[in-house]
Amino acid sequence: MNIEFSSSSMLQSPVVVDTEAQTAVLTYSNGKEYTYSINDTFVSDLQETINNESSVGKFILAARADRRLTEVVTA
Repeated sequence: MNIEFSSSSMLQSPVVVDTEAQTAVLTYSNGKEYTYSINDTFVSDLQETINNESSVGKFILAARADRRLTEVVTA
């Protein structure tokens, strides 16, 4: 599932979510792409943030801080 948003100085749209694997791929404005594990509320929380026209970047920072989003490290 692709979650589109209008603009962010931190991220490029869309956020690509795999609900089966519970992961999200985020591409930052510098072009770097990271895969994160997501919790059960991440998608609905992100969609609410977008619907309320709140900052997607601030949401991502908060989600990383409270562990709704954790980076998947691959070798």
